[in-house]
Amino acid sequence: MPSDTSPAAQIVYERAIARLTPDERVAIVMEMIAVTDDLLRAGIQLRHPGARGEEFEYQLLRAKYGPELAGRVYGRPW
Repeated sequence: MPSDTSPAAQIVYERAIARLTPDERVAIVMEMIAVTDDLLRAGIQLRHPGARGEEFEYQLLRAKYGPELAGRVYGRPW
């Protein structure tokens, strides 16, 4: 796969990651998940500005897991 990262930069990155403790790695992953969730929520607000409560949660579930699961959970056609 093509990369825009130079081989030297990749080595620096890999060494930095290797120095992290398991707890630090988990903390980084959790922060990435939180940021992704914030971005997802912001996107839903842009696409569905009137969505509140259950409608917002439906749109969130739909975005995360797809229309089929969201439709089953909320009893809606997909």
